[in-house]
Amino acid sequence: MQFVEAFNDLGYDVPNHRQAWSAEKSDGICITLWKAEMGKRDGLMWMDTRVHADSWEDWGNKPGNKWRIGHLRRALGEFGGKVDVVIVSGKPGESYGTAQPWKAEGMRAHTYWQVSNFEETTGHFEVSLQQNAS
Repeated sequence: MQFVEAFNDLGYDVPNHRQAWSAEKSDGICITLWKAEMGKRDGLMWMDTRVHADSWEDWGNKPGNKWRIGHLRRALGEFGGKVDVVIVSGKPGESYGTAQPWKAEGMRAHTYWQVSNFEETTGHFEVSLQQNAS
């Protein structure tokens, strides 16, 4: 699936598809995660920009980070840190490759993504897959 198509599949519009790493709508925030920059913690997918991402100097001053900072601030303030996610398969800094919207259905029915740490000044953040108790 293409990058913008994956966001659209989750109900988000991406106004600047060449520089955006996140998007918002009235009832949610969606962020992009690189499959190559993810790990596992407690058996669940997890990503921390301090651990998994390229050096901050490579992405910290880009427009996508500035927009994502605003989106993450809103996710924490309005949605308890829950976010929708699009996972991209490409190589960070080069190409998005393919994109996959994370949908909580089928085997994922009781899962959601949660931002657990966020540095507003740099844009560093941590997000992990969580399981609903059901």
